[in-house]
Amino acid sequence: MYADSRFHVSDRAQIREFIERYPLATLVAFDGANVAATHLPLLIHDWGDALVLRGHVMRDSDHGRALQRSPSIFASFIGPDAPILGSWQLTPSFGGTWNYMAVHVRGEIHFPGDDVLIEHLALLKNTFETSPAHRFDSLPAGYVAALTPMIQCIDLRVSDIQCIFKLSQNRCLDEFDLTAQHLQRRGDKSALVAAEMLTRRNHYYPNAASPAARREDRQ
Repeated sequence: MYADSRFHVSDRAQIREFIERYPLATLVAFDGANVAATHLPLLIHDWGDALVLRGHVMRDSDHGRALQRSPSIFASFIGPDAPILGSWQLTPSFGGTWNYMAVHVRGEIHFPGDDVLIEHLALLKNTFETSPAHRFDSLPAGYVAALTPMIQCIDLRVSDIQCIFKLSQNRCLDEFDLTAQHLQRRGDKSALVAAEMLTRRNHYYPNAASPAARREDRQ
């Protein structure tokens, strides 16, 4: 993770909210000979002091087999990102950088039984399905029964978690606001980064006036 402590987030509620908003993880396993990586949604199960991330993989796959032999697992969650241009800054000697949000997780994999697998698949579908008529209970029993033997439920029991929100909070307020304005104009993913920046602006600069008020002061 980036060494600058100003970008690090330790608040568990913020980290949980981020993972729930961006649940698609890159899951990496190393079985001693090969590295296997895959992308899959992981849902948070916070049981007391233990943080567990639950997902599922295909049993007959390189990743499924690597998970069986890997003593430790790495997973990363990535939010919106965007390049930050030197031409947007007031500092002449600024070459540019990249804003992004990420959570890194390390832990051990455990394999719950088929009853937990069914619970997980139901929760996963019902969490993201918007139509009441297409919830998990609406699926034909034969469809579920045919798929589940090919799927392995996995629990990543977290031993270490690190979070970084690199959102220009190390720049002066004028450069922060200018950067957010340029990102908004670029639209698409850059606008999502701007929205994340502005959501946290009061936290990063607690004594600052609003962007609109600052623009009026300059006029």
